[in-house]
Amino acid sequence: MSGRCVWKVAPLQDELRKELTGKLDIPEIIAQILINRGVSTVEDAVYFLEAGWDRLVDPGLMKDMDRALDRVVRAVQQQEKITIYGDYDVDGITATSLLYLVLTSLGAQVAYYIPERFGEGYGLNDIALEKLRGDGTQLVITVDCGISAIAEVEKARNFYDIIITDHHEPGEALPTAHSILNPKQRDCPFPHKQLAGVGVAFKLCQGLWQRLGKPNAELYTYLDLVAVGTVADVVPLLGENRVLVKEGLKQIAATANTGLKALLQVSGIKGKVNAGNIGFGIGPRINAAGRLSHALSAVELLTTKDAERAAFLAQQLETENLARRQIEENIRLQADAVVAQMDLAAEKVLVIAGEHWHHGVIGIAASRILDKYYRPTVMISVEDGMGRGSCRSIKGFNMFEALDSCRDILVKFGGHAAAAGFSILPENIGELRRRLNARANQLLTEADYLPVVAIDIPVQLNDISLAFIEKLNILAPFGPGNPAPVLACRDMVITDVRVLGKDRKHLKLKVLHNKCAGEIVFWNQGELAASLPVNSFIAATFFPEINEWQGQSLVQLHASDIKRQGNR
Repeated sequence: MSGRCVWKVAPLQDELRKELTGKLDIPEIIAQILINRGVSTVEDAVYFLEAGWDRLVDPGLMKDMDRALDRVVRAVQQQEKITIYGDYDVDGITATSLLYLVLTSLGAQVAYYIPERFGEGYGLNDIALEKLRGDGTQLVITVDCGISAIAEVEKARNFYDIIITDHHEPGEALPTAHSILNPKQRDCPFPHKQLAGVGVAFKLCQGLWQRLGKPNAELYTYLDLVAVGTVADVVPLLGENRVLVKEGLKQIAATANTGLKALLQVSGIKGKVNAGNIGFGIGPRINAAGRLSHALSAVELLTTKDAERAAFLAQQLETENLARRQIEENIRLQADAVVAQMDLAAEKVLVIAGEHWHHGVIGIAASRILDKYYRPTVMISVEDGMGRGSCRSIKGFNMFEALDSCRDILVKFGGHAAAAGFSILPENIGELRRRLNARANQLLTEADYLPVVAIDIPVQLNDISLAFIEKLNILAPFGPGNPAPVLACRDMVITDVRVLGKDRKHLKLKVLHNKCAGEIVFWNQGELAASLPVNSFIAATFFPEINEWQGQSLVQLHASDIKRQGNR
């Protein structure tokens, strides 16, 4: 009931829906949801629902894969020192850990290097590469970084070979590396372009496994790390990514990774693990190391076999994550105060700068500001004569392209359409604000600033049962590209209103619809209670879940929006 959300119902396709329902023996509601996810044939639906590790694409289809494999195999066989150079986010940490564990299992002489966020920043840097030269490294393999490090690679390649594995957008020019594995390269035939960094690293591992004739079952035990990094990097969970995460979630349930076990314990996650557990439980704790201290501790956690050491490191990440949340909340409140003074009719892109904001968490704060105001948001921390920015964007405003159009006033930048980062001299912040707003005025209409709730299909309340929800879960894992289904029901009458939580943040409604009773929860919307009296009619969009309470399994509708329709 935000008052500003637009509800859009996906067009119904009766003929295909009935075909899928009949041939796959699934409810029509689920058939329509499959259609909404791009399924157009029975074969597409079978792949979506049943594809497992046996359907993984041949890694040899990736450009430069054979050349990269030749070099890595030679390094393993000749005991050359290999250093994995990773990023400090969850994707980079899991990719580093994955490649380290796989190469170690093959008998390689291997080390890893993660730059320190605050002193070195993202990606390859000359000082680090010179340090690797001094410690005897003969082959550097990057993970989740390197595709834009043209100058750095050019200097370093005189001393050792560099293999780049990355998934970020390549520029017009590419580094002169020994080989580059990135499915987004213009002439790369690999069909799945949206792999996370850990996904690209996994394809290299898969190629090594095939080249050395090792059994696949051993390699697939590492899919737990692939799932964590893929979900945390918020890439579309379709195609190859869906397979990697689906199979990886199964592996997490029986993981042999000592550090991951310790993380599950401190996160309070028990039983079956889903993508939400990674996104809100495991991922933030791994990220906390790179945001507040150094990501090396997270790599150590995911690669150690010492249970006592793992428990210590996991608890350390738990403590850092709690500190990160407090810092983030303080920054968010300061940023919110700045936005409150803005003319939102004129500021189409929120560019907010603050002194000495912790730039390890400003990206999360930017996400919170975007959620509240639904505008592209740029948060900049100014410290020691340099501004470090983190951006989050809305549909229709490609943040990477926007920054690219401002490259002449940026020190450096990188990222994706929805999230990006940059460095800037403080005196150029005003010009950046002006240009980004001018671009938004060109590209976006007023309708673009209204959040859209995409409804898969309208339903009756009596369509939703425990058995139906169990069947609905065959569509999981949910995430970008395959969001949790959104159903909608109109003409429900409220029979009870409550607020939940010690700070009364959450809303709980009991409703009646055609003599069928239901329960709706709306997180962080407790303030709506006063405007939703008993006996008023509402329409709601929601995802149905099973709520386990005192030994009972109950249907609970997790609302994404509520609109009041009037009184009975």
